[in-house]
Amino acid sequence: MATEHSPLIPQQAKPPVSRPKVRRRRSSFDPSTYNSIGNTIVSTTSASDEEGTRRKGDGLDLLQILGLTICMAGVQFTWTVELSYGTPYLLSLDLSKELTALVWLAGPLSGLIVQPLIGAFSDKCTSRFGKRRPFIVVAGLLTCLSMVGVAYAREFGNWIAHQLYTTQLEEKAHLFAIVVAVSSFYFLDFTLNAVQAICRALILDIPPLWQQEYANAWSARMSNSAMVIGYFVGFIDLVTYAPWLGDSQIKCFCIVAIVVFIAALAVTCVCVKETPYTEEQQQQQQQEDQKWFSTLKYIWRAFRFLPKPIQSLCNTQFFAWMGWFPFLFYSTQWVSDLYFATHPSGDWAEGTRAGSFALLCNSIVSVIAGVVMPAVVSRYGSQHNLLSLLNVYTASQLIIAGCLLSAWFIESVSVATVALGIMGIPWAIVLWIPFSLVGEYVSFEDEHRKTGEEAEFDAGMILGVHNMYIVFPQFAVAIISSLIFYVASSGNVGVVLAFGGLMALVAAVMSRYIVRVKQA
Repeated sequence: MATEHSPLIPQQAKPPVSRPKVRRRRSSFDPSTYNSIGNTIVSTTSASDEEGTRRKGDGLDLLQILGLTICMAGVQFTWTVELSYGTPYLLSLDLSKELTALVWLAGPLSGLIVQPLIGAFSDKCTSRFGKRRPFIVVAGLLTCLSMVGVAYAREFGNWIAHQLYTTQLEEKAHLFAIVVAVSSFYFLDFTLNAVQAICRALILDIPPLWQQEYANAWSARMSNSAMVIGYFVGFIDLVTYAPWLGDSQIKCFCIVAIVVFIAALAVTCVCVKETPYTEEQQQQQQQEDQKWFSTLKYIWRAFRFLPKPIQSLCNTQFFAWMGWFPFLFYSTQWVSDLYFATHPSGDWAEGTRAGSFALLCNSIVSVIAGVVMPAVVSRYGSQHNLLSLLNVYTASQLIIAGCLLSAWFIESVSVATVALGIMGIPWAIVLWIPFSLVGEYVSFEDEHRKTGEEAEFDAGMILGVHNMYIVFPQFAVAIISSLIFYVASSGNVGVVLAFGGLMALVAAVMSRYIVRVKQA
C-alpha cells in the first residue's frame, strides 16, 4: 500500500501537464551515483519491499544530508547581517528613510531577475566540476566582496574622495561612503540570492524522491538554526569581546558572517559529488544552446507552461507570501508601537529591543518546530491523514491567519510577543513543505528520465519560477501597505498585519487544491 510520506508514482500515473513534453537533456545529476533509487521505476514494488530496500542504505545517510544542506546555514547567517543591521547602518550614514526604502527594493528585484536566470544557466552548465558547484563558488566569492564593501563603506568612500578631490574632502567622502554602501547592499542581495538559488537547486537534485521531504526538513533546520545564531551574534557586543575583528559592530559582524559563509559553502562543495557531463552530452547541449536567446525562451516556457503539480503549489505560495511579507516588514514596528503606547515616556532603544526580542522568540520556536514537525509527520503521517504534508501546510496557513488577524485588537506587548512566537511554527513549515513538494516532482522527473522519457524542465528552472511567485507578493504588499497607511490616517500597523491574515486564509483554501505526485 502506498503512503503519502514517500510519494512515488508508477509510469502510468504521470501528473498532468498543460502541453506535450519538450525534449530536454538529461540532468547531470545521476541519483544512482548516490545509491539512490535504482535505474528503473518498478510499479509493482510492495511497501514492505520498498522499506526493506531503504533500510539497505539506498539514498543519502545523515552525514551526506548534513553536508548537502549546511550551505543553507551559511546563506541564512549572512542574511541576518542585512536583516538586523541593514536599515540602522544605512540611517547611520545619514541616508533618508525614503532612500532606505528604495534600497530594500533590491530584495524583490534580485529574486525576480537573478534566481530564474541563475537556475536556467546552471541547468545548462556543462562544466566538468558539475553544473551547480561553479556557480556556488563564483557567486560565493562575489557575496564576500559585497560584505566587505558594506563593512568598510566609510573607508572606501574616504579613499575614493582623496583620490579624486583635493577640496571638500569630508563631504565627498561621506557621499562616496553612501554610494559604496548602497551599491554593496544591492550587490549583496543579487549575489546572495544567486547562492541561495543554487543551494536549493542542489538540494532538489541530489536526494532520491523518497528523501526529498527529509532533505528539505534538514534544510529548514539549518536555516532556522543559523537565523537564531545570527541574531544572537548580532546582539553580542562584538567590539568589546573581539576588538581585533574591527572597530564597529557592522565590521565585526560582517567578518564573522564571511567566515561562516565560506566554511558552510566549502563543506557542501567538498561533500557533494556531482556527475560531470560526458563529451557526447556536452556536444548535444552545445547544439541545443547555440542561439543566444535560448535561455530566455527556456525561462518563458517554464513560466508559461508549468506542470500542474508545480503550478498549483505556486498559486498557493503567492497568497501565502502575501500573508508573510506584512509580518516580515512590520512585525518589529508593531511591537515597538505597542511598547510606546503603553510606555509613553519609554526610550527608543527599549522599544526596538522589545521588537527584536519578539523576533528572537519567533526564531527559537521555529528551530524547535523545524525539528519536531518533520519527525512527527515522518513517523505518523502515513498512519493519520490529519498529519499528511498538505494538511500540515493548510494548518500552518490557518495559524498565520489567526495570529495576524489578532493584531487588529492586541494591545499588550507581551501578548504580541506570544503571537509572534507562535508564528515560528508556520515559519518552520513554509521553509520545509513547499520545497519538499517541489523536490518530489523534480525527483519524479529524474526517475522517469531513466525510463527513456525526457523531462520538461530541470530543477534550477522550476525553483526559479517558484521563487518568482514568492517575489511578486513582495511588490504587491509594498504597494497595498502604502495604500492602507494612506487610507488609515492613524498609521496602525495592525491593519496591515490583519490584511496578511486575510491572505493567509485564501492560501489555506488554495492549499486544498495542490496536486501531488503520489506513490502507488
